[in-house]
Amino acid sequence: MFATSIRRKLMALLLAVTVIPITISMIISNFYIKNQVTEQAIHESQKLLSLGKNNISSYMDKINESSLDVYNNLNASNSLFALIDRGQSANTDAADFDLKNNMLVYTHILNIYQSAKGIHQIYLEIGSDKLSYLLSRGFFRSGIGLASEWPEGRKGNPAPFVQATHNSVNYKLDWSKSVKKVSVFTLKRPIIRTPSNDVIGYLAIDVQSAELNKVCKQLTLSDQEKLYIIDRDKNVICSENSSGESMAWADKVAAGEESGVMKWKDSTFSGIVIYDTISANYMDWIVVKQLPYSYLYESANAIRTINTTIIILFMALVVIASIFVSYHFTNPIKRLIGHINQVQAGNFNIVVPVQGRDEVAILARRFNTMLQTIKDLINREYRLEIANKTNQLKAMQAQINPHFLYNALQSIGTLALQAQAPKVYSLITAIAKMMRYNMNTSEAIVPFSLELGHAKAYLELQKQRFNDQLTVEYAIDPNSQAILVPKMLLQPLIENYFKHGYEKADGSGFIRISADATGGEWLIIQIEDNGSGVSADKLQELRRLLQRSTAVLLEEQHHIGISNVWMRLKLYYDEEPEMSVDSPPSGGFIVTIRIPLHYGLEGRT
Repeated sequence: MFATSIRRKLMALLLAVTVIPITISMIISNFYIKNQVTEQAIHESQKLLSLGKNNISSYMDKINESSLDVYNNLNASNSLFALIDRGQSANTDAADFDLKNNMLVYTHILNIYQSAKGIHQIYLEIGSDKLSYLLSRGFFRSGIGLASEWPEGRKGNPAPFVQATHNSVNYKLDWSKSVKKVSVFTLKRPIIRTPSNDVIGYLAIDVQSAELNKVCKQLTLSDQEKLYIIDRDKNVICSENSSGESMAWADKVAAGEESGVMKWKDSTFSGIVIYDTISANYMDWIVVKQLPYSYLYESANAIRTINTTIIILFMALVVIASIFVSYHFTNPIKRLIGHINQVQAGNFNIVVPVQGRDEVAILARRFNTMLQTIKDLINREYRLEIANKTNQLKAMQAQINPHFLYNALQSIGTLALQAQAPKVYSLITAIAKMMRYNMNTSEAIVPFSLELGHAKAYLELQKQRFNDQLTVEYAIDPNSQAILVPKMLLQPLIENYFKHGYEKADGSGFIRISADATGGEWLIIQIEDNGSGVSADKLQELRRLLQRSTAVLLEEQHHIGISNVWMRLKLYYDEEPEMSVDSPPSGGFIVTIRIPLHYGLEGRT
């Protein structure tokens, strides 16, 4: 199971370090390519629209110039302008005028017809509902008294304009031979009596849409690109690759700036819309090009497909490689786990075979070393256990002698009483008490009253030793008697006085033991003597000793009484107890112990 887990994790890791970078790279590159393709397409389309705009303007200017031929040779009596001016006069008989000037009018209109490529037909209206002429593909007809074909709203307006694409009409003039209707847009120019703006006639030039469509086709690089030429009223002049789709974008384009780029998305189109304006005194057109996202992102999608194919191949290779690597990596681990299971079952007499210098081989060597160390530790602990059993047996045998001595002291005390020697009996009893207190190894924690009793027995013997030249004073708070304290707390500190501080020359020794627990938080024990005290250097050394850690105190060999008591206090009360030493200038030595009462030693041995 463990090896299987490693194999799965290894495969997941290899897949992650391979697939994630490729996926991120694919996402970033796809985003970058889309942006670059879009920017490049917009830039190229803008350049192409600018070129197409110039071509369209040039073509329309040529048509416009043809319409201005009406004003050639204004002062000549046989000019077209002069004919129109005479024909619209109220004193002119229309029939007579047409009879005399029909061929001359035809000649002028034919010149205009031949001046520009793509003109389908030319219609001339002289006056209002008076004379009409139409030249269409070699057929020339005239009419008298026909209703005006000019838009009612633009009559009398001297400004020329272009009518959007529509099917050609015959302007109510009958033909002996039918003329095929074609798609045209019409340049309509009112003829004015210069320099005034009085309209004396109307000229309409129908231009085949096919000629403009050729220019539009050159502005598209693909069948997926759509091109429109519309006027400000959103009428279509020319279109390429369109099939009557909705032109919801036209409102925004017509109301916008002269040129621009915008993103558009609706049910009929989703992509980029690029537009530019063609303006003249006779037209106000907008060239619009649509680039659908599906067309823009063809190359990006192709690259994404290639990247996806690559990542699938990489994933397949990674899976194969991870299986191969994990097999060679996990098999040694499985063997090592098998040996570990044997050790867990209690078999320590195995050796893991080691091959190679890789990490698994290093682990196997360390395992063999650890196993040998464990075996050595087991053997050592076994020998120590045997030694402890032996020592316990010897200790039990050694207890016979102290018990024998205690019983012997009791017998001697009885004889002292029989011999009427109470002082001897008192001393023997003190020694017996001390022996019994020391022999009771089952209790490490005792009430302070027992510890004080042991100290009193010790001092009783010392008073006999110094022939009553020793004064002992006790100031014990009754509340402190039942407080539990570590055993052998007072006697080592009292003993220091007789080892280092007692001076026989003075003739009298003094020691005072006090205990106070009235505050309820601390048991304060103080041992004060009138000995020789210690020097300032020695006092600083003792104070530094009390600042040392428990581990250092265990190794401390000097001041064994103070260090032993302080070490045991820290072992029992952690870092909470306090101990201080002082030596007044007048002599003597003072040891003060502060034991926290909240800690409690109940249940400790």
